[in-house]
Amino acid sequence: MWEKWREQTFYQAERQSELIFQSSVPFIRPKRIDKTTKNGRYAIRPAKKMSPCVKGSRKKRLVSLVVLCLSSLMLLVTAIVFDDIVDAITHQEMSEKLPIRNGSFAFKFWQKPPVPVSFNIYVFHITNPDEILAGTAPPSVIEKGPYVYMMHIEKTSIKWHDNDTVEYVQPQTFVFNRDASVGPDDENFTTINIPYITTATILQYEYPALQTVIDAFFISKGEDVFRTLSVRDIWWGYEDPVLEEAAKTAKKFNISSPLFSGRFGFYTDKNNTGDGLYNVYSGTNGDLDNFAIIDRWNGLKKLSVWKSDYANGIRGTDGSMHPPFLDTSKNLSIFDAYLHRSLKLVYNGTSSYRGIRTLRYYVPYSEFAANAQNPENIGYCTPDPSHCLPSGVYNLSEASFFAPMYVSLPHFVGGDPYYQKQVTGLRPSQSDHQPFYDIHELTGISMRAARRYQIVVRTQSFKYFTKFKNFPISYIPVLWIDGVANIDPDTANLLKSLMQDPMDALPFIRIGLFCLGGVLLLVAASLVTYWKYKSRQQNLYTRIEDSEYEPVIRNRSKRLAQKATVDINGTSDSAQASPVTPNSFTSNRLNSTSIQSREGRDENTKPQNRPNNPTGARQMEDSLEDDQLSIEKTSYYDSAYYDSFGNSGKTTSLT
Repeated sequence: MWEKWREQTFYQAERQSELIFQSSVPFIRPKRIDKTTKNGRYAIRPAKKMSPCVKGSRKKRLVSLVVLCLSSLMLLVTAIVFDDIVDAITHQEMSEKLPIRNGSFAFKFWQKPPVPVSFNIYVFHITNPDEILAGTAPPSVIEKGPYVYMMHIEKTSIKWHDNDTVEYVQPQTFVFNRDASVGPDDENFTTINIPYITTATILQYEYPALQTVIDAFFISKGEDVFRTLSVRDIWWGYEDPVLEEAAKTAKKFNISSPLFSGRFGFYTDKNNTGDGLYNVYSGTNGDLDNFAIIDRWNGLKKLSVWKSDYANGIRGTDGSMHPPFLDTSKNLSIFDAYLHRSLKLVYNGTSSYRGIRTLRYYVPYSEFAANAQNPENIGYCTPDPSHCLPSGVYNLSEASFFAPMYVSLPHFVGGDPYYQKQVTGLRPSQSDHQPFYDIHELTGISMRAARRYQIVVRTQSFKYFTKFKNFPISYIPVLWIDGVANIDPDTANLLKSLMQDPMDALPFIRIGLFCLGGVLLLVAASLVTYWKYKSRQQNLYTRIEDSEYEPVIRNRSKRLAQKATVDINGTSDSAQASPVTPNSFTSNRLNSTSIQSREGRDENTKPQNRPNNPTGARQMEDSLEDDQLSIEKTSYYDSAYYDSFGNSGKTTSLT
């Protein structure tokens, strides 16, 4: 009996000592010590069931972390380079939809622009013709208008060429809009007699006798310096008796010229006709930098009207479309066939039209400045640089059969005060009179535009034309044009839904990518923290009480060995046990005598008092149990001891 009890005791102590240091054994279910109320003792019970995440293998955890981290990294990188990705996609979409080719998305809008042009005519009524003739007062004018014509445009005779250009003619059809006008277009106003003063200007350096005869001929036909005409007459042409006689004479000599048509008007015979043959870059080769730029006009690379290459240059577009992806640091250009020149457009700020954000470009005043303010304009000084005019006006006579025709901005806005001093009744306004273009930044489409210019006649005294003897030098405005083009509501809504609405959503998408990437990164960090916490909680023992005890396992194991080998004489076979080391703890925790006693001992060595002393045996049993608990406590709390074995942070469990 005693031998059996002692053998069981030695085996239990040895087993527990081995398990304390078998930290390398994986997935040993831990036990924890919990306090019970039975006799103030402690009991050992299995730990609660492990959670699924703790049960999962390290490989699965690693894969989960890698997926989360990579997903977070990809989202954050995508958010950082989001603008570049959007730009690449946008350029690709524009390269597919914007080029001018038959069947492309933009072709139908280009061929028949959904931009009804309101062609507004304002005329200047001269109120004091008698004072002007007498030389007692400068001309005084009153603006009348607008008289509105709706201009419809459709490109015809379309032909593609191998050099990435497309050729077309753009007929313009005008229809009078009485509802939008201040009155019918047959309302009269008084203005200068342009055929009469043109003849005097052309003949002023000819023989005096010739000038006198021609003047008498005009007077005989009832011509005067001023003439009352309707808006329709001055624009579309009227029959002039002197011009009719000139036409008859020219016909006799087989002379054909617009001058000898018998009619005069600024747009005579131009309704339902185009303003020239255009050849523009179509962008079909994928190069959108020159998209819609004019390559040739009427077969010409440049004009021959002006005195410099810059002035004669054909630059920019026709104004309806521009290259996409506008750079506000660079200027744009448009070519106006009726003004016989190119005009620069300068960025002036942002604007909007029907909820679509646009970039506003103005025609700067410097385009009409004298060469002293803008040296590029020296080519517009005709017939030579010595005849440059003050800023605000340029001479168009060489492009209009030497008639004294000049062009300026309406009401001489932005011009030299010299012109406004010569004519009273003008009220220049930048918002009402300066040309502008509201252009969509991505597509280059002109959403709204105002093409504005003023036709001016230069007057002076002529010695041999009696009606003009007292006429002062002045620049009298005849009329000005306000060609306003607004894209129609349906096209504006289509462009808004296809372009602006997705672009407006991009900042929120980018913020969402940042947030989602941050959330995934936070989830990964939280999982790592949670797994570490659960692992520590599941694999460690719980301290039951804060009682003081010695956390030295050597003393505990030695006492355990001594108690297990106590003989009846009270001697300790393990008193000389060697110190515990990592490799020899199990083998040296009991000395050779105790091991030999465990394998078999003579009956004579039994303690004499053991059979007759069951109470002592029970006390020894209780003492052994207490030491057993001490060993288990030490396995958790003696971190310094584990550090000495290189197993810091690791715990073992008892089974």
